[in-house]
Amino acid sequence: MSDRSSDFRPIDRSRHELLIVDDDPTSRYVTARLLRSAGFRTREAATGAEGLRMADADISAVVLDVHLPDIDGFEICRRWRSQPETVRLPVLHVSAAYVTDEDKVRGLDSGADAYLTHPVEPAVLIATVQALVRTHVAEEAMRRSEAKFRAIYTEAPGGICLLDTEGRFVEVNPAMLGLLKRTSEEVVGAPIRDFVPPGWTARADLFARRQRPEETRTEFPLVDAEGHEIAFEWSISSLAEPGISMVQATDISQRVALEQQRREALDREKGARWAAEHLNHMKDEFIAVLSHELRSPLNAIAAWTYVLQKRSTDAEAQRGLAAIDRNTKAQARLISDLLDMSRINLGKLELAVESVQVSDAVDAAIGALRPAIEDRRVQVRLDIEAGLPRIQADAGRLQQIVWNLLSNAVKFSEPDGVVEIRLRAERDGISLAVTDRGRGIAPEFAPHLFDKFSQADTASNRQHGGLGLGLSIARHLVEAHGGTISATSAGLERGSTFEVRLPLEAPEAAERRRAADAPPAASALAGTSVLVVDDDPEACALLDVILAGLGAQVWQAYSADEAYATLKTRTPDVLVCDVGMPGRDGYALIGEIRQGEPPGARLPAIALTSFARDEDRDRALAAGFDRHSPKPIHPPELAAQIQELLRPPPAA
Repeated sequence: MSDRSSDFRPIDRSRHELLIVDDDPTSRYVTARLLRSAGFRTREAATGAEGLRMADADISAVVLDVHLPDIDGFEICRRWRSQPETVRLPVLHVSAAYVTDEDKVRGLDSGADAYLTHPVEPAVLIATVQALVRTHVAEEAMRRSEAKFRAIYTEAPGGICLLDTEGRFVEVNPAMLGLLKRTSEEVVGAPIRDFVPPGWTARADLFARRQRPEETRTEFPLVDAEGHEIAFEWSISSLAEPGISMVQATDISQRVALEQQRREALDREKGARWAAEHLNHMKDEFIAVLSHELRSPLNAIAAWTYVLQKRSTDAEAQRGLAAIDRNTKAQARLISDLLDMSRINLGKLELAVESVQVSDAVDAAIGALRPAIEDRRVQVRLDIEAGLPRIQADAGRLQQIVWNLLSNAVKFSEPDGVVEIRLRAERDGISLAVTDRGRGIAPEFAPHLFDKFSQADTASNRQHGGLGLGLSIARHLVEAHGGTISATSAGLERGSTFEVRLPLEAPEAAERRRAADAPPAASALAGTSVLVVDDDPEACALLDVILAGLGAQVWQAYSADEAYATLKTRTPDVLVCDVGMPGRDGYALIGEIRQGEPPGARLPAIALTSFARDEDRDRALAAGFDRHSPKPIHPPELAAQIQELLRPPPAA
């Protein structure tokens, strides 16, 4: 109804020029004046020859007298209809003399569109001319639309075809024929199922018959003339005419091949990861067993050394027993480090949290290291702020953190050197800094400072003992308490400062430990949709496996531009985005998203990054992300963050 009514919309008469051809000056003047008063523009011709010459593309319709002295109106019509530029020109025949029905038929057969006889009522003349002009305008618009469609249909790089209700090809564009390597004669009239490989005919038939709305878009392959399968994505664009649908067929063979390669690469990666994890687990189990087995003989050595020290009065023997005692304790510390690292790797490190005073841990660590401090003649200076608040922490592990940092500072200090320990209260926690004036940290070694078994000395030029586990263990213990640890140095021989920040209470750390100990349920993210953005396809695929395994629906994007385009057609519940991408990075993407969001429609977003410093977290939050998750990804923590972001706020 609405489409048909649009054909009768008023036309702007001032935009249309009419040609009046009549040899009677009075009749020509009256007709032209009447049409001008109705809003049309006019030209006038007194003879048939003049009318033939004046008819051009600017004329919208002609009012033509049938009886002219030089050429009659029938012949003029026939000539106009034989010329390309006037073949569709609307013509109204008007006769002042009596005419028969045969004359009207002759006029219409010669190409006229209507026939009137004088005297003509003005309203009838105006209405007839307007109807002819309106029809001409509609026909021209349809002709242009058809030409435009035909150009798109013919020149389109993708496949386009027309299908009837039985799934037969009615017409196929050149691009589609090129993909199938077939001629129009081979395809047109044949059902689509004739070109579908075995196993896909049922889906093709359902799509061809369009029995359900969801069947207007699907994927299935066709076989080309050489027997190769081509993967297509099919979608019905519109009804070209009753019973005929226009269908787009997009070649997705490359995408399907890439997805298959990605799945195979992911399977290989999963297999390799399982093997590596299994090997690491076996190694950690071995270290745990070995550490326990070494403690038994070490216990006997330590105990007998103590007994002999009590009984012996020989000075030389006492010196030897003291050396044994020092090395026994050093060996015990190495075993403890190995066992701690094994616990950390196996996720079995537990904290006995209580209210503690950090200064007590500092005093205990200094006392335990007193022999080493005195042996190297190092002066330890304390700068402890008065009235420090207590914190929630594991007292033994807190002492171990301080012991590791102080031991490291003493070890790398020169004889008669100075180590400073500073304790300060901060807005929401405690800051502990240990500064030495010793060897310092080489810039190239700084990124590996907290890695396991990482040492600045190589095996051939080592000057200091140890396994290179102390700082790594300290980092894990600090993070288990919900704190952070960092190191700064001006370079070699310029000393270094290690700073630990611990919160007053660590509920978030406790929540992270519970999440690490208990993996989330397989349906933890059921009903949740996640858009994952990472320029590394395998990283995207890995996140897809992790999140889909928890019940989420996952969409992938490999760039900021692709992600923003996806958000225009899909509405995920959460965005998980790598910030370090080439071109437009994650910060630019979240900025554009936040700028275009309507009020109250904030998309929860998590930033993934290889940088885990406080300033990196602050930058991500300032850019518009809601959470900052450092790599490598820990699935339970990521799932917990997503659940937390989607949890409704408490009622006011």
